[in-house]
Amino acid sequence: MARRRHLVLILVLVLTCFIFYQNLQHQVGNSHRLRRTHKNLPEAECQRLKSVILNSIRKKWTSSNFVAVAKSLQGCPWEANHTARDLKKSQFIQCCNASHTLLLTQENSPVGNHIIYDADNTIRNVTESLHDLYPKMSPFTKPIRHCAVVGNGGILRNSSCGEDIDKADFVFRLNFPPLNWTEDIGTKTHLVTANPSILRDKYNSLMNYRKPFINMVKAYSSAMVLLPAFSYKQNTDISLRTLYTLEDFGLKSRVVFFNPDYLRNLSAYWKRLGLKFRRMSSGLMLASAAFEVCEKVSLYGFWPFSQDFEGSPILHHYYDDKTPKPGFHSMSDEFYQYLRMHSEGALELRLHC
Repeated sequence: MARRRHLVLILVLVLTCFIFYQNLQHQVGNSHRLRRTHKNLPEAECQRLKSVILNSIRKKWTSSNFVAVAKSLQGCPWEANHTARDLKKSQFIQCCNASHTLLLTQENSPVGNHIIYDADNTIRNVTESLHDLYPKMSPFTKPIRHCAVVGNGGILRNSSCGEDIDKADFVFRLNFPPLNWTEDIGTKTHLVTANPSILRDKYNSLMNYRKPFINMVKAYSSAMVLLPAFSYKQNTDISLRTLYTLEDFGLKSRVVFFNPDYLRNLSAYWKRLGLKFRRMSSGLMLASAAFEVCEKVSLYGFWPFSQDFEGSPILHHYYDDKTPKPGFHSMSDEFYQYLRMHSEGALELRLHC
């Protein structure tokens, strides 16, 4: 009898410890989300805050300024301003025309045409075999009602934004991010970019065993895979190899290519507005394109800072802490532009859900 009581006591203690551990894990996992709950600010304070953002000069902003303002904005409901949006959209259409020229198509790049690379000025002729690889026409000729552009910032971890992202009619993602955190990042993908450096570093340029790459792409179902095949000369062969690989394995995903004319024009547009960069980030490319082809744009995971709203350190990406090559992009300057467009009601910058 004493032995039985002893065993029961041990079981109770083990069960108590297990429940305590589960509760602790739940609290830790949700602490970031709980810290991001803010009280609503009075409308007058929200208007003052937006006015400060719209009338500020970028060079006076530091990372701590961005974090403090972004934290305060969580208490201000976002409202669409169709006048501001239409004005911005008309500027994008005039400079870039993404609905027609974002991708290389048989319509905008006929046989005999010359492709001029946007980054190193290589010139390549459009042959019949290359022309056959293009889609016949752009998939963005009809406007999309609501688009979500999902960045990979660490701010997404424990954000619970997955459900909101999946409500969008079209979801853009960047550089083949892992899809394991569905509660935070959602499940839908209609287009995903792929930086050729990822294909080289993670999958040996698809020169040897390709099954790991194929298994990764399968997670994206039938999403378009968008590659900058004609930005740098070194990107072309690996981009074409990616297209052939997906076709060889019979995947539903289709590889499409950025139009270098679109990227060249878009880069010039942002530089005229004062952005300084060696090259635009994939996020800026897709956010700009979405602004033009979608009636409403919501950005998620666009956060280039190493701390959250409360000053706690976070990962650079929601899935790892690998930082980009220094001096290549200008992430904080890009974020400043998103913050301005959010404040004027042209797009929605979602920093919590």
